[in-house]
Amino acid sequence: MATVLESLLFPVQLSFATRSGVPPSTATTTNTTTLPRWLRNLSSHKDQSRMTIGFAVPRRNAMALILSTFIFSKVGFQDIASAQTSVGFREYVDTFDGYSFKYPQNWIQVRGAGADIFFRDPSVLDENLSVEMSSPSSSRYQSVEDLGPPQEAGKKVLKQYLTEFMSTRLGVRRESNILSTSSRVADDGKIYYQVEVNIKSYADDNELAVMPQDRVTRLEWNRRYLSVLGVENNRLYELRLQTPENVLVEEESDLRQVMDSFRVNKVVAG
Repeated sequence: MATVLESLLFPVQLSFATRSGVPPSTATTTNTTTLPRWLRNLSSHKDQSRMTIGFAVPRRNAMALILSTFIFSKVGFQDIASAQTSVGFREYVDTFDGYSFKYPQNWIQVRGAGADIFFRDPSVLDENLSVEMSSPSSSRYQSVEDLGPPQEAGKKVLKQYLTEFMSTRLGVRRESNILSTSSRVADDGKIYYQVEVNIKSYADDNELAVMPQDRVTRLEWNRRYLSVLGVENNRLYELRLQTPENVLVEEESDLRQVMDSFRVNKVVAG
């Protein structure tokens, strides 16, 4: 899948570097807004290059928590699962490959998902994030602007998503739209592109029926895909967020904080 992505998204032939890695350690100290000195002095060895840092960042006030408790007592778990919120963020730092981001602290890491790193919401199975990057040996990016303007990058991102979701099932069709593309300069002075797309999947309940009137089309899923693109170390990095549209209504502020937190960092050879 990574090879297909590169052939569509990147202007040169690349291959994403993936690895199983070693579980990141989790710091229990909260209210930490800067990395401690020992972290900056870590060696670049892969086994020591990934870690997760806790942040006590309240995202709902007390009244909202009381209200959510009341709602939970009135409805079933499945009804409220899509609106669950975490009470803070953790920061994932990969000093080996050179990137970092914050994610909701109740999300869990999933190994073997094909991306360099993958987290998902344990309550909403369709809500997740991942990071992918181009190979350091075959890419020579200087800036994310090498992809062209944000609008052109958005077309490439959408094309890649549709390629990944291509289905051989009968009666399946996808509808897609680019909702927005933008660029911003973050506090590290680097330019990042942000791309938002919506994809809907439809399928026929009785796809083998001969008569069209016997095939009933239904909506399988309706999702928002949020991508952040950045360049450092001559590599193109992509943070991906996936969430159902109905969950985005509740989680949009949190997910945009995740997007805004994504940074690509210079890797210092050890």
